This record gives sequence, C-alpha cells and structure tokens, in this order.
Amino acid sequence: MIFRRVVARVTFGAQRTWRRALSYPAHEVVGLPALSPTMSSGVIANWKVSEGGSYAAGDVICEVETDKATVDFEAQDDGIVAKILAQAGNEVQVGSPIMVIVEDEKDIPAFADFEAPAGTAETSAPPPSAPAPAPAGTAE
Repeated sequence: MIFRRVVARVTFGAQRTWRRALSYPAHEVVGLPALSPTMSSGVIANWKVSEGGSYAAGDVICEVETDKATVDFEAQDDGIVAKILAQAGNEVQVGSPIMVIVEDEKDIPAFADFEAPAGTAETSAPPPSAPAPAPAGTAE
C-alpha cells in the first residue's frame, strides 16, 4: 500500500507540472547555442531585442562573449521575445534557457512571471567518442 501511495503522489505531481506547462500559450524556451566549437558557456554581453520586441530572420538578438570572442546570436526565424531569462552580464551554460519566444504579440503578458522549468539549466557533456576501429587487414 505504501508503494501505491508514493506512485500516486509522484504521478499527481507530474500531472500538476504538466498542466501548468499547458496553461501557457504556444511558445519556445530558447537555450544558449554553442556559437563556437569549444564554447561551453558564454556571457550575454547585451540584448539587441528587448522583451516584447519582435525580430526577423537574420536579426541579431543578443551578443554573447565566448571563450575567444564576442559573437552575434542571430535569429533563424521571425518571432517575438516574450521573456528574457538570462540578464546581460550573466554567465550562461550552453543549452541553458536564455529567453522565451512567441509568435503572437497578445501572448506576451502570459509570460510575465514565467520561470524556466527545473532541470533545464543543467547541461551534460557529450559522451566520449569511441576510438575508431583499425582498418581491416592491417597487421601490427
């Protein structure tokens, strides 16, 4: 019986979280992309688009200081920034949420108190690659 109660509580908690996520209008939580091959984190130097601001494909959304240079983060599609999650001057891990985007301006107020979902800020290193097998027919 104890096991059933625990399972029921965990399931209820997951459903409550799921319902809360469904209460927001259509949106996308955007993580910091790797802007260089060696980048594991970056500092948002400044935002070029503010909350509520729209952008088009190719526009610079923000500038990010990487381990080697300051790089522009360019938009791939049109959209509207509903919420900025990483303020300028803060160091952010690659993949961690930096903003929420929407397609419809009327959806912006719904994200005034939005917080990134728990666990999204954590990034993991890619698994180490296996050594390439020796070509067949070679003798040592």
